[in-house]
Amino acid sequence: MAYRRLLTPEQQEARGINAVAGLLSHRLIVPKIFLKPPWPDARNRVDLLAVDRAGSGEIHIVEVKSGIAEASQSLERVKAMPAHYKYIAVIGDRRYRVDDKALYAADGFGRIGVIQIIEDEAGNLSADLALAPERFRVDASVFRSIDRFTSKHPADIEIRP
Repeated sequence: MAYRRLLTPEQQEARGINAVAGLLSHRLIVPKIFLKPPWPDARNRVDLLAVDRAGSGEIHIVEVKSGIAEASQSLERVKAMPAHYKYIAVIGDRRYRVDDKALYAADGFGRIGVIQIIEDEAGNLSADLALAPERFRVDASVFRSIDRFTSKHPADIEIRP
């Protein structure tokens, strides 16, 4: 894999985030996508946050990791973040398989989705949904938080209706 030999870990992660942004921009109806935004507050960051403005304005968050160990270690952090849909994305490992129980919310309402990011022979990255997420329950105050967030922060990628 050319990108692993030539790029820093930060560059690899940024390419992975960009690949995931492409995937979500096609899966969501009217997405507003933020790259490395402060969420849910200024002290925390998530790799990607997407708001689907069609319908209820559901929130999708993604953490991109460069390996299986890093992905597994971040599952509890991802579960704790306020969002309707949560994903873990793993760069370059087609064998990613985590204990299914670790992906579910404690109350059973919600499962973290798994995205695989693969580089082809030409060096192009693609992101594929390997395991679909299931909707997490969130407090109604999250809608107010995301409305405040989107009014203060310009989207990095925005599909206009």
